Amino acid sequence: MRKLLRLLPYVWPHRRGLLVVIATMVAGVLMDVLRPWPTKILVDNVLGSQPLPEYLTQIVAFLPGAGSKPGLLVWIAIATVVTFLAHTVLAMISTTAFVTLGQRMVYDLGADLYLHLQKMSLAYHGRQQVGDLVGRITVDAYCVQSLVSGTLFPLLQSGLTLVAVFGLMWQLEPTMALLSLAVAPPMALLIGLFGKTMEAKAELRRELESRMMCQVEQTLVALPVVQAFTREQIEHARFQETADETIVAWKSSTLTDMWFKLWIGLLTTVGSAGILYLGAGYALEGRITVGTILVFLAYLGFLYEPLNSIVYTTTTFSQLSAGAARVWEILDTPLDVDDAPNAVDVAFQGRVQYENVSFGYIPERSVLQGISLEVRAGETVAIVGPTGAGKTTLVNLLVRFFDPNVGRVMVDDRDLREVRIECIRRQVALVLQDPFLFPVSIADNIAYGRPGATRDEVVAAAAAANADEFIHRLPQGFDTVIGERGITLSGGERQRLSLARAFLKNAPLLILDEPTSALDALTESRLLEALERLTVGRTTFIIAHRLSTIRRADRIVVLEHGRIVEHGTHRELVAANGLFARLYRQQSDHVRHEQPRASEATSQFGGMGDGLDSIGGSHLPPVATGPSEES
Repeated sequence: MRKLLRLLPYVWPHRRGLLVVIATMVAGVLMDVLRPWPTKILVDNVLGSQPLPEYLTQIVAFLPGAGSKPGLLVWIAIATVVTFLAHTVLAMISTTAFVTLGQRMVYDLGADLYLHLQKMSLAYHGRQQVGDLVGRITVDAYCVQSLVSGTLFPLLQSGLTLVAVFGLMWQLEPTMALLSLAVAPPMALLIGLFGKTMEAKAELRRELESRMMCQVEQTLVALPVVQAFTREQIEHARFQETADETIVAWKSSTLTDMWFKLWIGLLTTVGSAGILYLGAGYALEGRITVGTILVFLAYLGFLYEPLNSIVYTTTTFSQLSAGAARVWEILDTPLDVDDAPNAVDVAFQGRVQYENVSFGYIPERSVLQGISLEVRAGETVAIVGPTGAGKTTLVNLLVRFFDPNVGRVMVDDRDLREVRIECIRRQVALVLQDPFLFPVSIADNIAYGRPGATRDEVVAAAAAANADEFIHRLPQGFDTVIGERGITLSGGERQRLSLARAFLKNAPLLILDEPTSALDALTESRLLEALERLTVGRTTFIIAHRLSTIRRADRIVVLEHGRIVEHGTHRELVAANGLFARLYRQQSDHVRHEQPRASEATSQFGGMGDGLDSIGGSHLPPVATGPSEES
């Protein structure tokens, strides 16, 4: 109940729509109460010989022709039609208002979930399944609508109906009215017996549905691998296995609900039979009229229907509880990277300092240990090292994707934890190995970091990134919509769009994380040309396995096992004959072995020889052990 009541703040902003729904609901209850009375008048006063009650006589006096039985019969028929039309119109208004109200509440809650998840750190998302998170936003958020439609409104409507109907039943026959409520205590007992079981089974069913969604998401994301290894049938079997478990859970949950409703239905049926027997006896004794018993039995249905609705709310609560629990599990998770209460906005100049920084995604395992590094404003620093050395983690701390476990990261002598996250990220441009393009136009992808940029600025950024040439060859140029994750473009084209995005952002801090690792030598040369322009005047961190990318760096920092083991210029590190020299020597040997193949390719493709010679390794000088080697 507490979980569900916490959803009420999502109802209050839409109180006008709520008032419309409540008003039409109250009017609908009044229409329901009036609907049996034409039948009573027909039986007692038209077909029978009973005189009209005094209050009806006063009403009939204003109706033309209602003084005779044929005339009264006409008005009874008219009243039946009018009551139906009024009830139907009120139901239409109420339903329309509620659909609008319900969807707004759902999307408000879904939007809060969506925003909260976007603010969670990459470490958090690394532990989650995307399909499960999508399900919480798109499915579980409907718990707020169900809270209103499946609990609050039914309870309110049922309460109003019970009070109104019981009052009228009391006026008709008090003893029968009291006996009609005898089913309430057994109903409460059944709620206690079935409630927790239904909730537990609903939660299990929802978890299995979420698992199915995760399997689908994982398979579709990794579809090239699935097809390459012919895993389609195996993935299908996995889905079927989870589907079978979900069907069993659905069956078990549904059977429990059905048994619950069976016992409730049996109670109300026995109650109706008892009232029917008692009422018929009273009619035979002359204590009540036939019309009265007909109205009473109609009201009995109106009485038991809201009672059943209140009881069945237990089933709805069990389903809502499962969704609400999954919603609050997200919203109650505190942001592991958040703004400090006194965080400020600062314009960065570009001086970066790491002071004794240690970090681990889990406390028992450190990725970075005791990192101390200072980078001057406008300096280009290359970060190299074996896979898993902590290179990407090091620069991710600069963007505050994570915060250090120990030590601090500073820009211009200010701890980043004292600066608003949005301010930090506005002043850092990222060019990643995977450009992460969106299925929108080329121009929108370039302007992703600056949505208000003009078309001229977008075009200029594309030209600076050497992307304008291929863009102009596309069918709609900058307005061409690309496929999901840029699948309709080559790797080099996607990366140049990523560079154009960084040019347009024009941030003082730049991070290049393996920007050329997936490119061929010819494409790399064009990208390196653009990268050189991009780094001018910016504090730049370049992460690279291919050392050709870092040949113009001011300094090189070498990481191994989360520690800085070497740093210096290219010449100094080669002369030191340490880890960097070994990496450099391995790549130089690899390039020399590959050059004969490049020459063969040059003879086949003509005109490309100069380009291949200029980038295929000539910028990697032979390794020397002395300090005279050119950098």
